[in-house]
Amino acid sequence: MGISPLVSIVIPCFNAESYIAEAIESVLAQSYPHVEVVVVDDGSTDSSLEVIKSFGDRVRWYSGPNLGGCAARNRGVQMAQGELVQFLDSDDLLGPDKLKAQVPLALQSPDDVTYCDYEARDFESGKQCRIHSVESRGLDPVEFVLVNQRLGTPSPLHWRSQLLALGGFREGLSCAQEYDLHLRLACSGTRFLHVPEVLYVVRQRRGSVSSNSMRVIDQHEQILLEAWGSLAQAGKLTDHISASFAGILATDARVYIRNQQYDRASHYFQLAANLHENGGIDRAYSAPVRWLRAIMGAVTAEWLVGSKPK
Repeated sequence: MGISPLVSIVIPCFNAESYIAEAIESVLAQSYPHVEVVVVDDGSTDSSLEVIKSFGDRVRWYSGPNLGGCAARNRGVQMAQGELVQFLDSDDLLGPDKLKAQVPLALQSPDDVTYCDYEARDFESGKQCRIHSVESRGLDPVEFVLVNQRLGTPSPLHWRSQLLALGGFREGLSCAQEYDLHLRLACSGTRFLHVPEVLYVVRQRRGSVSSNSMRVIDQHEQILLEAWGSLAQAGKLTDHISASFAGILATDARVYIRNQQYDRASHYFQLAANLHENGGIDRAYSAPVRWLRAIMGAVTAEWLVGSKPK
């Protein structure tokens, strides 16, 4: 391991001709000097590949059939020559000091993952939507990942060896792949160490967040149950962590109620009850709403308290 190890920045690309150049330029502008850019074109049908090629030997690239973002990222990890891997989506941007800020902490803790804060911007207007910052100190790694589902794909700086040992992203998942990856890392004992700086930009399209959130919740059943099972099999499952898993599923059930998907809500409440004796109720509801739920039932209580979980 060198004092200044090579960092491979992996960018999956699909039909991103209008913004892939900005992503690549944000990588080439890094103040950290030891960087390689790996772009995997995932079967684009526009001129994305021509844009990628225009950067010449400053970018290593591969173009193949459309297999999805996870397969493209995994291909990039296989191509990577660096000890460390940084992921970047083709419509997002790295701040110039992203790697300079995170590499030193990564070197101090070679068994762990460092992560940073980020800024969300509206894709069309460029206006800031929010700053996202979460602190991991004092939390068990699994609980940290469970309750911080917005830990974006570009936030962590990964050790390539860990990604390979874990099998990378699971290509069979339709969404929430980064949540699954981070949770599997946490279940393996990897800690997440916070660099409290805003070091990258996520550009959000209007309407995409709300539409994607339900797809993510649909995927939670597979992701959470498999993670819970792996901890149980390894003898690492505590009552506290089990309650956290159940709490996420019970919270998801509340979202299903608000979307009038009552069968799915009932199913998720049952899943939560299977994982912990109180079914995650104390994690998903405040004390007053738990009381209301006990008297009125889950559906009526949800509509009485409004659209936001209390």
